Amino acid sequence: EEEEEEEEGSEAENEEADEKPKKEEKKEDSKEDADDKAESKDDDKQEEPAKPQGPFRVEFKPHDSYPPMEGPEEMVYCPTCGLPPDFCQYGPSWEKCKPWCLENVPHFYPELSGVSLEDAKKTAEAAHEKSKEKLLPGGKKQRSKSPGVSIKKLSRGGRKCVTSVAGLDSFGIKLDDVAKLFKKKFACGCSVVKGENTLPDTVDIQGDFEDEVIEIITAEWKEVPRQKIAVLDGGNKKKGKGK
Repeated sequence: EEEEEEEEGSEAENEEADEKPKKEEKKEDSKEDADDKAESKDDDKQEEPAKPQGPFRVEFKPHDSYPPMEGPEEMVYCPTCGLPPDFCQYGPSWEKCKPWCLENVPHFYPELSGVSLEDAKKTAEAAHEKSKEKLLPGGKKQRSKSPGVSIKKLSRGGRKCVTSVAGLDSFGIKLDDVAKLFKKKFACGCSVVKGENTLPDTVDIQGDFEDEVIEIITAEWKEVPRQKIAVLDGGNKKKGKGK
């Protein structure tokens, strides 16, 4: 019986000895889990993006704390958008205004201290060119019109008429040179008339010379093909301003 009691006691001691390292392992695991959670929280804090720096603000002071006014205060406005420099970033053309702000009023935009002036100028040029593009609804680019020449015979008071030629400048031809050549060839009055209300400039010849004009154009300017010359129905001659 004594031997059995000793065996039971030794077994109990062994079980207690086995349980101790297990408890210690559990404690270590719980400590590691707590450390991992703390590290993950620190990482989350570090990953949070920095808040953008707000606009430049002038500290408010009551008017009686300023020295007496000796004259009018000269105000500076952005030459691009016309707004005060510290409001350019809220205007419609911030990318175009940015180079001027970097050069003249950098103290209003400390967050742009690391921005390259050359890059800002390139971005402004790209924005300026983009604003020139005529876009259709939906953002589609409008196709440029194909160059062409149109010839009209316009009546001008009774039996008199004028031959009006438009579109030669779309081929890179100077209209003043065209008017000089027509005046010499036809021995009559000829002038360049500026178009009004988005109409193109024209070369107006005093008289009926539709067929002759086609022959001279195809002979003198080879870059203008015959199929690009169209004879349109005439109308009444309107008063225009000569260049």
